[in-house]
Amino acid sequence: MKFKGKPFLIATILLAVFVVAPLQDVLAQKKNVTLRDVFMNPAFFAPRISGFAWMPDGEHYTYIKADPESGARQIWKVDAKSGDEQLFLDASTLTLPSTGETLTFEDFRWEQNGDFIVFTISERPIWRRSTIGTYAVYHVPEGKLISLPEHEEGVMNVKVSPDGAWVGYVYADNIHIMNLTTGKEIQLTDDVQEHVHNGRFGWVYEEEFSIVDGWQWSPDSRRIAFWQEDERQVPEFMLTNWMPLYQDYVRIRYPKPGERNPIERIGVIDLATREHTWMDLGEDTDIYIPRIRWTRDPETLCIYRMNRLQNHLELLFADVTTGATRVVLEDRSQTGWISVDDGSWLHFLTGSDHFIWASERDGWNHLYVFDSEGKQIRQLTSGEWEVVDVQGISADQTTVFFTSTAVSPTQEHLYAVEVDGGKPIRLTGDEGWHSVSLSPTGAFFVDSWSSTRQPTRRVLRDADGDEVRNLGEVDPAVFDDYYWSEKELTTITTPDGWTLDVSIMKPADFDPSKTYPVFFDVYGGPGTSAVRNSWPGTMQQWYTSEGYIVVQVDNRGSSRRGTAFKHAVYMQLGKWEVRDYVEVARHLAELPYVDADRIGIWGWSYGGYMAALSLLLGEGTFSTGVAIAPLCDWRLYDTIYAERYMQRPKDNPDGYDVGSCIVHADKLQGNLLLIHGGLDDNVHVQNTMQFIDRLEEAGKQFDMRIYPNGDHGVAGGMRSRLGLFEYYMSYMNEHMQNR
Repeated sequence: MKFKGKPFLIATILLAVFVVAPLQDVLAQKKNVTLRDVFMNPAFFAPRISGFAWMPDGEHYTYIKADPESGARQIWKVDAKSGDEQLFLDASTLTLPSTGETLTFEDFRWEQNGDFIVFTISERPIWRRSTIGTYAVYHVPEGKLISLPEHEEGVMNVKVSPDGAWVGYVYADNIHIMNLTTGKEIQLTDDVQEHVHNGRFGWVYEEEFSIVDGWQWSPDSRRIAFWQEDERQVPEFMLTNWMPLYQDYVRIRYPKPGERNPIERIGVIDLATREHTWMDLGEDTDIYIPRIRWTRDPETLCIYRMNRLQNHLELLFADVTTGATRVVLEDRSQTGWISVDDGSWLHFLTGSDHFIWASERDGWNHLYVFDSEGKQIRQLTSGEWEVVDVQGISADQTTVFFTSTAVSPTQEHLYAVEVDGGKPIRLTGDEGWHSVSLSPTGAFFVDSWSSTRQPTRRVLRDADGDEVRNLGEVDPAVFDDYYWSEKELTTITTPDGWTLDVSIMKPADFDPSKTYPVFFDVYGGPGTSAVRNSWPGTMQQWYTSEGYIVVQVDNRGSSRRGTAFKHAVYMQLGKWEVRDYVEVARHLAELPYVDADRIGIWGWSYGGYMAALSLLLGEGTFSTGVAIAPLCDWRLYDTIYAERYMQRPKDNPDGYDVGSCIVHADKLQGNLLLIHGGLDDNVHVQNTMQFIDRLEEAGKQFDMRIYPNGDHGVAGGMRSRLGLFEYYMSYMNEHMQNR
């Protein structure tokens, strides 16, 4: 080829060829984030400290690594201040007395007194949180490994007594203890019946109160307090296992809204006499006992008592020798509910009759100091922001450490406040989202944080928030090899005046002159949040790599913004969440680069419910939705969750109808894909079956996939899980991409 024209023009063209070609090569080398990157690319995540655990002294931590030659698991001890580390325990040097076999373990846990470790030898799940298996106790001062008695079915809820004399556990629904010196086993309860159990919980308490361990040692090791749960009156729900030649059934005691709940009793066992004393919980048995706590006085047990509607919580102080109780403190909600999982915290101060309590009584979750008569001594925190979680208290009991939203609902930082009062001090300086692990004494904390501009860093800090050393971070250069989208945080105000936090991610090669489909990634359940000032998630990166603008919204009902915002959805779940998604979608549809005809939505569990309901009540705003494991009518869920937000069906029949996919099935507009696990013990596949029955009656077209043996996670192994995500993305692409 010959160039014609002026020499300068020819030189310019040649220069452009040699400059542009390498640039194109560089661009060509960039890669899209794939689904396999989401699950399997370690470069996207800060290096993990395997088995990280603070030691009770608060000055050291331990972690697990494998011996490079033998592969045996080892526990290494690290001095938090200096970083010096030493081999603490090599599993290959220990043998189990019961079998003579070399110790192999899945996990370990430090006991509070620091003299004992509980090893998990093997374990299998029961429900979401509970497990049962085989365990061993290691006495650190003597270097002695102690096997628990051989029980073929396994044991659960294993704990060493504070004085180190006993180990306790639940076997066959009874509480047992074993003397750690003699090995003698003693059974403390013997009143088990079918569906009556001690020291553990059935499905609904575990799932909705996040509680598995149903017994506690007293501070002086002389007594054990425990729950006895009676599920005999709870209706039984059956799931079908289709794999055998003749199908099998999985039976669960599962109370649905308005049905009968388990009955709880709180007993205290005196180890010296073996006598049981039952605490006086009142005449009404249709209540919840979601927590118990020993006070500093080993003669006094604190019991949480909550009414069935979960808007009235009482703290009872019980005399464990007589069972007599008195009400010390009450929290009531006039606008919604009280949740023991929403940042609630109770701590009894050493050398004082005072305790610290977290409450939403002023409309925001804050910390208070009360005395043993229930008199408020002072409010430790205040303002239009929330205490998210209390991380701990200093060894001298003078300083409380907590994470909060004081900077912004989309940021989380660690603060310290003096128990005697004063202004909270912020300990994490960098903007963004800080997840912390505080040492037991408050002397150090691990700070894992990121922001929209900073990939994840994990650093060790001292009690003043000063960085001690870097524990690992994501190398920002990793993202240079990928088309990586930025996360934008913004707010959108609804027509009725509510301000919603929104995050938006555009494709990395975004061109404002083009139009793009929008992908709403939602959950939306009450008391949760999704919009964070944090490094963009890899799953959302995958969505943008498929050509979508990805949106997340903190709708009404979300946490971190006070009870007025959170309780806006009370007794009408589904209504305002969908309206908020619709308003955000309409706002986006006005932007020149958004295709208003290609706005889709997907979610899982509550998010699946939101996706389906948005296609029913969204008036055509959403063209396509994928609903995975969706809750389709609150009458089909469990008592504790549904009634917390909706009351019972007889109390609120209209509210149950307002947010029902089944009731509104005839309003479906757009393309809907339903995916459910056939053995989902949480949101039963019954939800999807009843929904599709109504859709068919209404003459509506939809798509569906069932995973016969899938639980609430739907897909089992990694291959199946990848296939699930690939399938629903192909569905979205089929209906939303201009191809």
